[in-house]
Amino acid sequence: MKSLFNQFEVIEDPRDIRGKRHELINILIMTIYGILLKHTDFTNIAYFLKLNEEYFNDLLNLEHGTPSHDTLSNVFASIEPKEFMEIFISWTKELVKDKTGQVINIDGKAVRSATDKINNGNIPYIVSAFLSDICLSIGQVKVDDKSNEITAIPELIDLLDIKGATITIDAIGTQEEIVKRIVKKKGHYVLPVKNNQKTLLKDIKAYFNNQNNLKGHQEIAYKRTIEKDHGRIEVREYYLTNNITTIKDKEKWDTVKSIAYVRVNRIIEDEETITDKYYIMDQELSIDRFESITRKHWQIENSLHWRLDVILDEDHSRNRVGHSVNNLSTIRKIVFNLVTLDKSFGEKLPLQRKLTNYQTDFKNIENLIFKVIPNVC
Repeated sequence: MKSLFNQFEVIEDPRDIRGKRHELINILIMTIYGILLKHTDFTNIAYFLKLNEEYFNDLLNLEHGTPSHDTLSNVFASIEPKEFMEIFISWTKELVKDKTGQVINIDGKAVRSATDKINNGNIPYIVSAFLSDICLSIGQVKVDDKSNEITAIPELIDLLDIKGATITIDAIGTQEEIVKRIVKKKGHYVLPVKNNQKTLLKDIKAYFNNQNNLKGHQEIAYKRTIEKDHGRIEVREYYLTNNITTIKDKEKWDTVKSIAYVRVNRIIEDEETITDKYYIMDQELSIDRFESITRKHWQIENSLHWRLDVILDEDHSRNRVGHSVNNLSTIRKIVFNLVTLDKSFGEKLPLQRKLTNYQTDFKNIENLIFKVIPNVC
């Protein structure tokens, strides 16, 4: 039981040593068990541990039985989340040492059941980074209650190693400070432009609107894709150019090297919708690479956020005391990564079925913690 757990053993334990009855590493392991079995709060995790107290006493050589709800709550409310996250990021760096050419999606997600009714009913919001090429969560930052994603995204970028990777964010991330920070850290970006940057959007539209023949223009790369699935037809047309002369504010957007336009024509049951999207990027990409990067952005929704909600039940987590929202979200991402990396049941077994195997036999969780983790870390 080394590597990952050895790294987390350096976390500063906030508890008074005089009343400490459980090692921090044991609390982490028992919490991982609880989350794997889809318990959403400390009350249910503590109850599950109590029901299986004899098992955990034998497994971890516990001297004082399993921890209570108050112990779990106090520990995760008190751990410094930035330190916890830095160790998590350090661990993922070891898993993925070279991110060159890979795509990192950044996006925010609410933890809706953790709304703090005392503090104006604020819904906690977590901004996460997801390495879509290999489906691993690599970092997160909780949005301050009095702030928004625009301030949290630069903080997350500062924590991450993004050298050689391409960052994708929703339009809220298309900000001067953010793009400059990405490039300064030797990363790249492909970002959508919407009405939050009206002048830039107008400049990009002006270029593509002024061309008589987009498909045949010598300085515009073009690609068309068609997808058909269950009565849905989606046609996407991609246009990309390295001509950025129509961008007027060159000082503000000095890192932009290319612009792009995507028209999405979607037909569902004879109802047609057309959506136009515009992008900026800091490098000259092929049209195939641009298409691949923009399509990968939604993997953070489908492969991470959806699974955290539907499979690990994050949206029903009610813990909100102190730092518990942030720290429990980090643990869920640790669990998500561990399950993703567990090939004990074959290469292609879906995450949901892996969880069924863990829930059916604790020996599978033991294998994950004591054999899989040390071997992949």
